[in-house]
Amino acid sequence: MLNRLRVRVLRAGFSMFCIGAASCGDGIPPAMNQIEIFAPGLEISIKHDGAGQFHQRLENKKGYFNLGREGFAKLQTQTEPYRVSHETISADVVSDYIAKDIRCEGHYVTDQGGITLHWKGQSIDQFYTVDYGCDGELHAARNRALRGILTSLPVPPPALLP
Repeated sequence: MLNRLRVRVLRAGFSMFCIGAASCGDGIPPAMNQIEIFAPGLEISIKHDGAGQFHQRLENKKGYFNLGREGFAKLQTQTEPYRVSHETISADVVSDYIAKDIRCEGHYVTDQGGITLHWKGQSIDQFYTVDYGCDGELHAARNRALRGILTSLPVPPPALLP
């Protein structure tokens, strides 16, 4: 009994350390101040309290919306698998990544669009970017999920590519 209690106390202490430090693979994402989403001709910014804004460049349409804290938490949960993936890029190297123009190592179709997620917080500044034209068949499920996240938001659709 005493050993079980010690294990529980150690686990609780470890969990609290992980929450304070960032996610330790336990499914709890680190605290974020903002999530930004970029799609063709569309920029979206959502703060931790759910207050969001968008700018649709093609029609120069700007607007505001509010998801509430619960909506932000849902968005954070939906995007978390991408944030912790091996394809995430830190803000320190994102400009190098863009400059190298490394698009795709597999089958590539131009003008398919894409999406970039940007997580910002006190201990986090990460990007995840996807070009839908890169191995579209291989990544079809991922691309559908990312499009689903975007269409779930109260914003205009991204611009269609030629």
